[in-house]
Amino acid sequence: MRHDFSTYTDEEVFLLVKQGHKDAFEEIYKRFWQELLDAAFRRVKVQETAMELVQSLLVNLYIKRETISLNTSLRNYLHISLKNKILNAVRSELVRNTYQQHILKGGETYQPDAVSSLQLKELQQQIDESCASMPEKCREVFYLSRKKHLSYQHIAEQLGISVSTVEKHMVKALKILRSRLKEYNFTVFWFLVTLMIIC
Repeated sequence: MRHDFSTYTDEEVFLLVKQGHKDAFEEIYKRFWQELLDAAFRRVKVQETAMELVQSLLVNLYIKRETISLNTSLRNYLHISLKNKILNAVRSELVRNTYQQHILKGGETYQPDAVSSLQLKELQQQIDESCASMPEKCREVFYLSRKKHLSYQHIAEQLGISVSTVEKHMVKALKILRSRLKEYNFTVFWFLVTLMIIC
């Protein structure tokens, strides 16, 4: 008989997962699958890739359950883990692209880690400077959306403004970023902006 977890918090269910309760893991899966899938799809824009990332994330959660110590909410932990998974995928893609370009140019010496790290560092600096150039309220809305994973409705309630005003600030923020970072590869730029590893 399946246990009723309706009165359990996410963290209480995860404690049962750590103890090996498979029903509890199924509950975590049920609570977060669609939310994480939506978050992944917003970033990678490919449904199959998004599903693979979320599946891998949740499998790893179960495999490593005994060693995971939550210092935040389970929801926040999962979103941060997903963000890191996507960032690692972007880094790998960046390395592959750089390597392919290097081979096509007939080069012989190649240091993928150094190249990718430098490019990411430069892009992060540009994103940081772009965020700093935003009007204060615009930057605050953007931060709450991309770093805190708050919905437009929650942002509106927290800042005491309307949802339409939140939307206008987000449109303005993205226009500023696109304008400041237009020289970068669009795919890599969009991944990093949606992940917001800086700001």
